[in-house]
Amino acid sequence: MHGSDLILVTGATGFFGGNLARRLAESGARVRVLTRGGRRPVALDGLSCEIVEGDVRDEGALARAVRGCRQVYHAAAALTFWCRDRAAFDEIREVNVGGTRRLLRAAADAGVERVVHVSTVDAIGLAPPGQVADESTDWPPGRLNTPYAITKREAERVALSADVPTVVVNPCFMIGPFDPKPSSGRLLLPLTRGPVVVCPRRGGNNFIDVRDAVAGTVTAMEVGRPGERYILGHANMTYRELFARALRVLGRRPVWLPLPAACLVAAGYGMEAAGRLTGIEPPLTLELARLASAEHYYDASRAVRDLGLPQTPIEIALADAFTWYRTARCW
Repeated sequence: MHGSDLILVTGATGFFGGNLARRLAESGARVRVLTRGGRRPVALDGLSCEIVEGDVRDEGALARAVRGCRQVYHAAAALTFWCRDRAAFDEIREVNVGGTRRLLRAAADAGVERVVHVSTVDAIGLAPPGQVADESTDWPPGRLNTPYAITKREAERVALSADVPTVVVNPCFMIGPFDPKPSSGRLLLPLTRGPVVVCPRRGGNNFIDVRDAVAGTVTAMEVGRPGERYILGHANMTYRELFARALRVLGRRPVWLPLPAACLVAAGYGMEAAGRLTGIEPPLTLELARLASAEHYYDASRAVRDLGLPQTPIEIALADAFTWYRTARCW
């Protein structure tokens, strides 16, 4: 235990981590961020923060980053859904699993009081068709085989057995501003252009305002139970329903082109084959094409009850996301 009120955030150059660091800084907290190359997160422009250069594969950088911190939010991860070969997969595992293990060890050694590990609902998996997953859902073998899901599942196991008190949060599909990669923008930005909107005929997800997910994460730091996980979600809806709401926000009325699962799988197969030739991650892989027609539906009632997770209408998140994309010249 120590008297410092310093808070470390990893992954602050990303979508969720950036919004999290921004909320903490705006609340007056002393925020330190760990970034590769010492980059300043876009979401923290104009706000005070301390920057430590390094990444989660560097034990020395992690030791410097956690020194003097009372709390740590671990949001850093390699977000990729495709690897060209085994070496690429091992690199993702080194970041997501090895990085989590090294950070938690450094936090324990430094006397950090509490950690929140930012996982994903992909680490929980999918419920059987027609059902909704919750925190007790078992990993369904063969239903989520992306490098991201596999390694985040392994990282979550590391977090749940850490030597420092650690709470796990599992955000659903987040939407909102300060999405620099972009992340959710990969799904939303195509809606801003072209006369035709392509969508899966079946399939959907649970969508939440990224700022609500951040609010739940901050509360999890204060009152969440170590060794437990909390799903941070809001609305289960089909992709077509989400797209319809987004298009109303944009004021657009394009032609719909719903694609059956077979067409999506064929497209994913072709794009993945091209990716293996070029080494460039394709926009649609065979696994993502298959999952596009699945129901990624989750029950966030535990976080609503125990963490007071806000449930902002998704139209607000969509409107603010599109405003930010326009300001950032993403479209």
